[in-house]
Amino acid sequence: MSEERCPNCNSNEIIDDYKRGESICSNCGLVVSKLIDTSPEWRAFTGEEKANRSRTGSPVSALKSDYGISSQIGFGNIDIFGKKLDPNVMAKMRRLRWLNRRDSRSQIRNLRIALRELKRIVSQLELSDEIAKAAATTYRKALKADLIRGRSIESMVAAAIYIAARQYNNPTTLKDIEKHIKADRKVIARCFRLYVQELNIKPTPIDPAVLLTKLCSELELTTATQNEALKILEESKSRRLDMGKNPLSVAAAAIYIAGIRTGERRTQQQVAKVAKTTPVTLRNRFREIVDSLELANVIVKRGAASAPVYVRDPWKF
Repeated sequence: MSEERCPNCNSNEIIDDYKRGESICSNCGLVVSKLIDTSPEWRAFTGEEKANRSRTGSPVSALKSDYGISSQIGFGNIDIFGKKLDPNVMAKMRRLRWLNRRDSRSQIRNLRIALRELKRIVSQLELSDEIAKAAATTYRKALKADLIRGRSIESMVAAAIYIAARQYNNPTTLKDIEKHIKADRKVIARCFRLYVQELNIKPTPIDPAVLLTKLCSELELTTATQNEALKILEESKSRRLDMGKNPLSVAAAAIYIAGIRTGERRTQQQVAKVAKTTPVTLRNRFREIVDSLELANVIVKRGAASAPVYVRDPWKF
C-alpha cells in the first residue's frame, strides 16, 4: 500500500505493480502514476559478483572516448547554498569548463572523431551494438599500437567495422561499407590487411550460407528456392568447392542453380548484380558446381524461355 491517494475515488489503496511499471488504485482500477525502475541493470548471484559489478553512474561503453566515466562541470552559476557566484569566480568556472572539455592528448581527439564516424557507418549499415563495440575495441588497439598515424581515420574505422562483422558472422561486405564512406574499397582492404598483420587478428572466413538470406530477399525468391540453394551449398562445401573463392560468387551460383531447378528463374545479370559480382564469375562458379556435383535438371535456357519467373511465397503475407 502507498500513502498516495487516488484522484478519482480518493482511496489510499494504491498498489505498485513493478511488472507493468504502474501504480494502480485497487478500488477503482485507475492507473495513478508510472513507476521508474531504479534498480541496477546487472544481476549478481554471489557476494563477490555484487562487489565487482556494483558501481555508480551509467555502464562503461567502448563507444565513448572516455568509456563514459568522466565527469562534467555544471553550467549553473550558483553555489551549494543557492547564492549567485561572484564575477571573478564565474570567470574562473568558465575557464575550468573549457579546460574540462578540451583534452590535450591527441589520442582522445582522434577517438572522438573516429567513434563519431563509426556510429554513423554502423547506423547506415543497420548493424548491432555488439558489432559497433567490437569495432571500437579493435580501433582502440590500432590507435594504441600507433597504426593510425599517416592513414585515413575513415578507412581504418571502416576496416575495423568489417573485421567486427566477420567476427559476428554478419553478411556485410567491403562493397557495402564502401557505399557509405569516401574511401575506395582497395584502401579499406589495405587497412584490413594491416589489422591482420600488426594486431595478429585472425578473422573467420565468411560462410556463403550466411549470405543466402540477404541475396534471396533482394531477388524476391521463395523459401523453397532458398532451401534448395542451401542444400547445394552444403554439398559444395563437403567437396571443398568454396575454398579460395569469393563467398558472394559461390552463394550467387548456388542461388542461380536452385532457381533453375525449382522453376523460379532469375537471369545471370540479376543474380550477379545483387551479389556484386560479374556474370563471367557467376558462370565460372556455376560450371564448377554443376560439373562437380553432377546435378540433374540444370538446363540454361536462352531467349524468351530464360525470362524471370516470380512465385509468391506462401509463408509471406
